[in-house]
Amino acid sequence: MASLLFYLSASVLFAQSTFAFNCSQPPIYVDIHKRAVHGTDVFQYGSFIGVGNPAQNQSLWPSLRQNQTSVASIHYCDNSNLTNCAQSTRGNFDPSLSNTFIQDPRYTSLDSNTTSIFNSSYGEDTIHLYTHFFETDAAFQNVINNYTLEVANAGSVSPGIVGMGLSSTLLQELFDNNMIAGRTYSLYIGSGMDRAGGVINGSNTFGGYDAGRFTNPVHRYAMNISDSNPLSVTVTDIILDSSDSSSSIQNISLFSPSAFPTLKSAPPPFEAKITTDQYPLSLPHALTQNFISLLSATPSTSPDASLALTKPFNGTLTLVLSDGFRVTLPPDVLVNASSLTPIAASPSNADGDGDGNADGPFYLGAAFLTQLYLMADFDSYQFFLAPAIQQQLAVMPVSFCPKATPAPYAPPRQTGFVQKGLIGAVLGGVVGGMAVVTFLGCVAVGWRRGGAAREMRRAERRLEREGKAVEGVGMERFEVED
Repeated sequence: MASLLFYLSASVLFAQSTFAFNCSQPPIYVDIHKRAVHGTDVFQYGSFIGVGNPAQNQSLWPSLRQNQTSVASIHYCDNSNLTNCAQSTRGNFDPSLSNTFIQDPRYTSLDSNTTSIFNSSYGEDTIHLYTHFFETDAAFQNVINNYTLEVANAGSVSPGIVGMGLSSTLLQELFDNNMIAGRTYSLYIGSGMDRAGGVINGSNTFGGYDAGRFTNPVHRYAMNISDSNPLSVTVTDIILDSSDSSSSIQNISLFSPSAFPTLKSAPPPFEAKITTDQYPLSLPHALTQNFISLLSATPSTSPDASLALTKPFNGTLTLVLSDGFRVTLPPDVLVNASSLTPIAASPSNADGDGDGNADGPFYLGAAFLTQLYLMADFDSYQFFLAPAIQQQLAVMPVSFCPKATPAPYAPPRQTGFVQKGLIGAVLGGVVGGMAVVTFLGCVAVGWRRGGAAREMRRAERRLEREGKAVEGVGMERFEVED
């Protein structure tokens, strides 16, 4: 009886957990690349999402801080001081062209921090999440009806944003509609944005991750749920290393007082927030000054206020995190063709006394994420970072169940000749060929011997009819008459 009660209670608990998190539910994959968007003929880099009925295509940028999904109204650039506004909205949305848009003047935004950025209105409409694994293939879609959308009417930054913050309305809607396994999300930002100057596309995976996009080791971190920017790590060291063996910059730490006499002591580790809201990395004042002095950097005229180099440098910058994870920016990311670096010229709240104890906040922007695959579990308040596979021909989205640890794709174990690769294939061909030759040889010998035996029996019968003896006649000596 006790065992039956235990079985029933376990079944109830299992049913409850299954109801809460349907971990067999496949994820929704939405790629990030440049595409044509509604309202402009400029191709823009972002997530392939449509708004309204009929759908007006957008190229929305994922934000790890904001929770609402926002689009630009058709009048946004008339009321904005955004640089190159017509090329930066990531699409425009005209509610009058949608058959399903319903204004909602009573809605209160979950993003109180955006009130100073956008002048917005809100309404319900249909969201189309498009999936196509190859740019040349037709897309299929997942549809969310009656989704509350922010329509930005004026502002100073790019308004086309898909909010993937701690209280993401999109993740919540997908989960409430049983379209994903849980409030989990994964991001590869790619390098196809203009600032990065690359060609590698990125991806969002809602309720899952792309198992073919990252490798081990996978590093786990706790979210800071009291912060509107909940994903942060601790940086313990930053190392510059030249690829030129004749250079004096060989494995130099920006934290080292021996390398930088202006430091009174080694700066302490600092907390840095991971963000997509800016491209460059903003570092403590002392570390930024050490970077400037070591690489002869100067503030640039770039809109993102990053540093530029006045002298060539072919090397890497490695950030060492508190758990030992080393994230390296390669030479083409550290210095682009225009001599721009991904280091911000003016860190926040620099104390100016040279001890590196600025209050922050400090940020690791999109340049940092170009080298990483990020997986966030907002149900258990943890996230994961892993080395990104920059170029991957296959897309492998799998469900990401809350409280689980993501694992990269592991090819099936190979055995025998397959395991030994080409050499095994060659050896297998040789050995197999020899076996085939031997077998065919045996068949030929057997056929010849069987033919000779048949001829001998026919000769015996002929001799018997003629009354001649055949005793002592062997096959090797027997000659058959024509």
